[in-house]
Amino acid sequence: MDEDKRIVVDNLTSRYPGTTQPQLRGINAEVQAGQVVGIIGNSHSGKSTLCRVLAGVISKIVSAEVEGQWRLFGRRVDDWPAYNAMTGVVLQNPAGQLSGLSDTVADEIAFDLINQGLAENLIQKRIEKVAAQMGLSAQLHLHPESLSGGQIQRLAIATAIATHPTVLILDDPTSEMDPLGRRQFFHWLAGVKDTTVLIVTSEIDDLCEIADSVWVMHDGQLVSKGTPGDVFNHLATDWQIPAPTITQLAQKMNWRMADGQYPVNAAELKEVRYAHN
Repeated sequence: MDEDKRIVVDNLTSRYPGTTQPQLRGINAEVQAGQVVGIIGNSHSGKSTLCRVLAGVISKIVSAEVEGQWRLFGRRVDDWPAYNAMTGVVLQNPAGQLSGLSDTVADEIAFDLINQGLAENLIQKRIEKVAAQMGLSAQLHLHPESLSGGQIQRLAIATAIATHPTVLILDDPTSEMDPLGRRQFFHWLAGVKDTTVLIVTSEIDDLCEIADSVWVMHDGQLVSKGTPGDVFNHLATDWQIPAPTITQLAQKMNWRMADGQYPVNAAELKEVRYAHN
C-alpha cells in the first residue's frame, strides 16, 4: 500500500526529562486513511503522551526524548510546516490552545484561517459551518472566556476542524461536555468523512458505535489493537477497562454473535436479539 495512505508508528519510545521510566515503550501500529481509531487505557498508561508525539507537540514544543519513527501519510515531523498543516489537534487543556487574542468565538475560529490567507467570504462560510457542527452558532458573538468548559472544548474542536485537516488528533475531547453535548459530538464524529481520526476517550459505549479500530494502552505499551469487537471480547483483567454496557448485557443473557463473540454496539445487539427470538 502507498505510504501516503497510512499513519505508521514504528517502535516508538518516549521519555520526559527527569523521569527514569519511558512513558511510551516500543509502540508499533498502523492506521489506514479515513479510519477512526479509539485510544483507551487507564491514567498514566501513555495515551496523552502518544497524542502529543503524533501531533508533533513532542518534541517540537514539549521537550522529551523520542526514539523510533512515526509518519503521517509519508510526512515526518521533521517536515514541520507540512506536517503541522495536515493535523488538527485538541489536547487535554483546550483553553490553553486558544489564541487568547480573539474578542469573539467567531474571531477565534477565524484565527488560523486568516493566517492561512483564505478569502474573507470563505472564512465566513467556514465559521458558520463548524459553529453549526459544534453547536456554537448562538455563541459566535460571545467572548471565548464567557463559555462553559464544554463549550470551550467544542470551540477548540471547531478551530481544529476549520482548517480541514487530513488527520484529527483528539485527547479526551468530551471530558467537560454534558450528556447532550457528548451525544451531539459523537453523532458528528460518526459522519466525518475523508479525515483520519485518533481519539482518546473513556466513553466506551459511544466509541464502539463509531470506531473502526481500538488501541489499548497499558503501562506505556500498546497491549491490544483491533476492531472494537475483537478488543472488548478479549480484555485482560489487569488493564482495568470495563466492557461496553451492551456487551455486559449480552454476557448476562449469553447472547453471542455467529463468530462466538459478544456484541459491542447497538447494531450487533439488534442482530443477536433477533437471532434469539
